[in-house]
Parts: sequence; structure tokens; C-alpha cells
Amino acid sequence: MGNSTSNLNRPHFFLHRNFLGEQDLAILFNTKRCQYQCKFCALPYKSSRTWIGTESILAQFEYVISEMKHSLSSLDRFTIANEGSVFDERTFPTEALFDIIAAVNCLPRLAKLVIETRLEFLDVNRLQQLKTITSKRIDILTGFESLDEHIREEILGKREPLESFQLGLDKIAKFDCELTTYVLFKPSPYMTDAEAIVEAERSIDYVAESCNRRNIPFTIRLNPMYVAEKTPWANLAKSLDNYQPPKLTDVYTLANKKKSEGMKVYLGLTSEGLSAKENTYRGREDFSSQILKQAIIANTP
Repeated sequence: MGNSTSNLNRPHFFLHRNFLGEQDLAILFNTKRCQYQCKFCALPYKSSRTWIGTESILAQFEYVISEMKHSLSSLDRFTIANEGSVFDERTFPTEALFDIIAAVNCLPRLAKLVIETRLEFLDVNRLQQLKTITSKRIDILTGFESLDEHIREEILGKREPLESFQLGLDKIAKFDCELTTYVLFKPSPYMTDAEAIVEAERSIDYVAESCNRRNIPFTIRLNPMYVAEKTPWANLAKSLDNYQPPKLTDVYTLANKKKSEGMKVYLGLTSEGLSAKENTYRGREDFSSQILKQAIIANTP
């Protein structure tokens, strides 16, 4: 996944996975790069600076469907992503999105469409259109990252105030959608291990309270932070003498605690080919094949 594709008719990446007991086909489409350039994200750097049209996007989709035709009948969910926002018309053609959704409607077991986007691109008219072309449940996948506004803006460069996140949740609730959101574990390289646990739990609880107040079903994707090479965040982490990536045991323990409180939590266990092993949880003293196995099992009940 760390390498880009120069073929506009091929996606960056696709994966058939067990996501908390559901069979999911996730496609990372090759589209024009995200405009935001968050300080911690290396993904847009490998994407095209120019427009990639509907014909190429549909060719990418057809390629994946052909490669995965043996397992299409087993799919419970289908995830559409593009390293940014699928609802951003400046990166993902709306015509292609609707054609893809119409095409997967016929899959026999498919119950849920997962669509990745920044919440600012949620448009009431667009959501209404989606509801008219599919009867599948719609799950909006988005990054929340951290509750701490200093971390969000200064460390991560998110450029999405909490008010925007709340307004997006209002739209999700109005159209009876679900939410899946990323929370980063140890999003600031200045954090100690103990501070990372407290901050991640506060972030998760904020999302949970916000969703429960609106009756939005939600899933937390708890991602241990890694040093994505060549990003501003990586440069900051490497400039600190005492930086350490998070411990997987801490991430796993917090996930189990939140599950015991009734939340759905999926652990992000990949660095997406963007980081050296020693700059991920694999470089910490607690790491072992046993704890990794436990985390994988937790993701695939």
C-alpha cells in the first residue's frame, strides 16, 4: 500500500477483510490528491495532482470486481475510499460514485455501504440522492483523530474544528446513517504513554456521547500512531530525543475497556507501508507475536 500506481485504471489498493465479523471489500481508489495535506498523512503525496475522470475510476472498480469475483457473494459491506473525501467533487466524480453504488446493489448479501469523507463534504442533497439509489445502510467513515483542539490544529493540521464535526453528525443523524471514525492513539509525539491512554479515551468518549445523543450507531477505529515518512509530523517526532511510538498493549487494553462498555472498536494494525517497523508499535519493548495475534482476533470475532 505504500507505493502508488501510475496506471490510472488501477486503484491504489484493495482488500477483502473480516471487519468485526463482517466480510468487507475495501477499495482505495486512485483519484486526484486530497487538498488538505494534514501534517501526519503521507497518503496524498503519492496521488495524482491532476483530475482522474469517471472512465478511469470505473475501470478501477471493474478491475477489483474481476479480481474478487470469487468472493463477491460473501460480502456484507463495501468500503469506498480515496485517501481523502469521496464526496469531494474536486477529487471523486459524482457520476462514478453513483454508478459504483448502483452496481453493488445487486450483491446478494451486501447490507452496508461505507463511504469515506471529511464531514464538511456531507451534502443534504447528495445524501438524499444516495437514499434513492440504494436500500443499503450507509456508514460514513471519517477521521476524528483527537478531541484536543491544539493537537488537531497545530500537531495534526486537521483544519476541521469540533463544530464542523458536530454539524456533520447532525446530517448523519437526519438521514439515519451510521458513523465509523478514526481515533489516533498518541497523536502528539510529545505525549507520554500514560498521557496517550487518557487522551485516546477522552476522544473516544466524546465521539460516543455525541453519537448516542443523536442515536447514531458508531464504530471506533483506534489507530496506533506511526511515523509516516517525509511528513511534517514525522519530522517533528524525529527531532525529539525521547519520542516513542505507542505500545500495542496499551491500545489493546483501551479497546477492550471500551468494548466492555458496549462500543464497537476496530484496531488499525497496519502502517500502510508508510513507516519503518521501529517507528510503529512493533518497535516498542512490549511487542510480541502473541499480543499482535490477540489484536487480530479482536478484529475478527
